[in-house]
Amino acid sequence: MGKNLKYGYAVIGLIIFFLGGTVSATGYKTTELNRKMAEISSLQHRLSERIALATNKKKQLQAKAENLENEIRQKKEQLEIESYHTAIMVPRIDYNLRLIQLLQGYTACLTEKIMYFQNGHDTLNFYLQQAQDDLLMIKTLNDLEVDKLISQINSALDEYTPETTKPLFDVDGVPLKDIEDIWNDIVH
Repeated sequence: MGKNLKYGYAVIGLIIFFLGGTVSATGYKTTELNRKMAEISSLQHRLSERIALATNKKKQLQAKAENLENEIRQKKEQLEIESYHTAIMVPRIDYNLRLIQLLQGYTACLTEKIMYFQNGHDTLNFYLQQAQDDLLMIKTLNDLEVDKLISQINSALDEYTPETTKPLFDVDGVPLKDIEDIWNDIVH
């Protein structure tokens, strides 16, 4: 009976040891997921700020382009201009067309950046939801599932975090529409 009692204590000791390890691992997973959720929330906030900034700038640029287009239309009527080649001979019209070309390019870049930021926000939201779900089920998940999720979250954080401090777009990479096409869009 003494041997069985010792054996029973040894089994209980092993169970406590393994359960203690599980609780410890579970605590680590919970802590790590909570930390990642906080990082996600912080980055989502910064991405939302960048979306708002880019949207505001885009609206401002569109308003400036619209004003320039109206000025071109007025000059066209005032000077009775019928062709693009005649229009670009008028310095103000030529200058306005070139400004509109830049403004449209900047607007296109901002549109792309807004979509990129929104995609990042949505991706992070997906991971946030997944992390919240995993926290509810953390005792049943194995370490590999949590590690995979944390790796995915880290990858998204690494991609989008630097973008929150960069300029909204690179002026050297702005796509420029043909000026004659801009003229045709305005007058037709």
